[in-house]
Amino acid sequence: MAKQLIEKITSLQNQRIKKAIRLHSSRGRQAQNRIIVFGNREVSRAIESGLQFQEMFFTETLWNSLSSAERDCVSKSDTRLSFVVPEVFEKLAYGSRTSTLIGTADRPETSFDSPCFKLRAQRDLSLVLVLQSIEKPGNLGAILRSADACGVDAVLCADPLTDFFHPNVIRSSTGVVFQMPLISGTTLEIQDWLADQGFCVFTAMLENATSFYDSDLTGKAALVLGNEATGLGENWIDKNYSAVKLPMRGQADSLNVSVTASVMMYEAMRQRS
Repeated sequence: MAKQLIEKITSLQNQRIKKAIRLHSSRGRQAQNRIIVFGNREVSRAIESGLQFQEMFFTETLWNSLSSAERDCVSKSDTRLSFVVPEVFEKLAYGSRTSTLIGTADRPETSFDSPCFKLRAQRDLSLVLVLQSIEKPGNLGAILRSADACGVDAVLCADPLTDFFHPNVIRSSTGVVFQMPLISGTTLEIQDWLADQGFCVFTAMLENATSFYDSDLTGKAALVLGNEATGLGENWIDKNYSAVKLPMRGQADSLNVSVTASVMMYEAMRQRS
C-alpha cells in the first residue's frame, strides 16, 4: 500500500485516538463492544484467525521496519491505517509496548454459535478444557497458550469473571486467544453441553479425589478447573464426574490454576499420542 494512503495523526485530541485509549479499560471495551490489540505477533495471529480490524495505528519508524509480507498482512483488508507521532503513540500503547502495531476491532463472538467454534466443531471434539469463574487475565492467557500447545479443541469458561480480551489475556496467550475456540456460558449451559456431547468429565478437586494420573484420557475428555481462590463450586460435585487431583509432596496443597491446567493438558496429550 502506498505511503500517501496512510493517514497521519499528531494530536491526542483526535477522536479516534480518544476512543482507542478508552479501550484500555474493561468498561471502555464493554461500552464500545470493541477490543484493542497490541503487538505484531498478536495482531498477525488475530488476522490469521479471521478478525477484521477496523483501524491500525503505528509509528513511521515501525512501518518502515516491517517486511513486505508483514505490510501486506496488515493492509490487505479494509482496515484504516494511520501513522501516529511518538508522543501520541506512547499514550495509545499499553504498558511498555511502544514500538508495535496497535489495532482495534469489534469484540469477537464467544458463544456456542460463534464461527470459530462452529468451524472447530465440524470435526469431532474430543478434548476440551472448562474453567469456572477464572478472574485473573494472566492466568487465562497462560492457560490458552498451553491449551493451544496441547491440541485442546476448545476452552469453555463457565461464569467467567475476567474479560477474555483484556490486553493481559492477549499478551500472555501470545495472540492464541483469537485462534482457540473460546466459549462463555453459565455453568449449567456448559454442563448440559458436555452431557449432550458425551464427554467424560474430570474435575480438579482437593478432597475426595483420586490421582489424576490414574485417569483414562484417551476418549472424549473434559478437564474442569475452578476459581483461583475458591476452586470448583458445589455444582460440580455428585454429578457422576470423576474428581481428580495432582500428587503433592510438599507443604503446598495446590498449584496455580494455570500450572495445574498445563500439567493436566500435557498428560492428556501424552496419553493420546
